[in-house]
Amino acid sequence: MKIHICSQQTIHSHGKNFKTGHYLDLPNGKVISIGEIADVHEEALLTDGAIALPHMLSPEPLGEIADALAHLGVRAEHKTFEALMILKRQHPAFNPSAF
Repeated sequence: MKIHICSQQTIHSHGKNFKTGHYLDLPNGKVISIGEIADVHEEALLTDGAIALPHMLSPEPLGEIADALAHLGVRAEHKTFEALMILKRQHPAFNPSAF
């Protein structure tokens, strides 16, 4: 599963490239998405302005990426797994134990 933050327009135009996918609207007009997408399609998604979150088991903190999720309690020092634990309260697709 890959996780991205992008505009609503970007997720809608690339939605057909996800084998499975879900997204959650954010108050800044963007969305956070989770889903299966082939690397070639992910490259196009990133080219269109999407930001990829680190792998859910990565020890790398989110840093500035967390700003888009701050309203949910996600902080810059959180890792992707910790952010998913918070996001699952809003949408069950973000539950990391489902993977």
